Amino acid sequence: MRLRPFALILMLFAVSACRDSADAPPAGPAASTAPASKATSPAVPTPAVEVAPVLDTLLRTGDTVATARARLGEAEVVEVDLPGAEGETAPGWRLYPNEDERTVEVWLNESGRPQALYVRGSKSVWKRTDGVRLGLTTRELQAINGRPFKFFGFEWDYGGAISDWQGGTLAVDGSTRGPVVLCPPEPHPADYPVGDSEFSSEDARVLAAPAVVCEFGVNLDFAAPAATGSAG
Repeated sequence: MRLRPFALILMLFAVSACRDSADAPPAGPAASTAPASKATSPAVPTPAVEVAPVLDTLLRTGDTVATARARLGEAEVVEVDLPGAEGETAPGWRLYPNEDERTVEVWLNESGRPQALYVRGSKSVWKRTDGVRLGLTTRELQAINGRPFKFFGFEWDYGGAISDWQGGTLAVDGSTRGPVVLCPPEPHPADYPVGDSEFSSEDARVLAAPAVVCEFGVNLDFAAPAATGSAG
């Protein structure tokens, strides 16, 4: 899949800018002198529920390479040149570089501190706190948003970028937690939405063959501020 330039990512950020104590059993009457025989059932283990790690709290806006490595692991934060616009590159970091399912791109601000986190492809296990993750279909995304949304047609630099959440739950005060980019299903109809026009998630062609989330990011200025340990 073609990598999208840093300028696109910046544009996308701008566009998208208990336990109840009543459960305790009541005290019973005094025990009789002849204890009653009670059969005990073996404990049934509760199946572990796999929880996707949350991207929003992975880094702090004030992190440095040193603080990120101290928290995530020395080998899990590498300094790299990320692909920029028109063949240029931008300095950044790559987290978990040897694990395809956890790899994250870190885009930096002018001070060299984390500004945005970005994942792409089909394998990433990360999700956002609002429920966005790779592999969601346009139908599922619309259900989370609570209403239809608009996106740019495919097959150009901004192809598949969601441009307007139409006031749904994934839009907050006219901004968003970060960009979300769709990829068309494979195979897809020959007349599938393409070009620099906006299309609706309720377009008949998209309803018949839903597109899927293949890239998304988190603007750390918008995200939850605190990371609380290793994101494993």
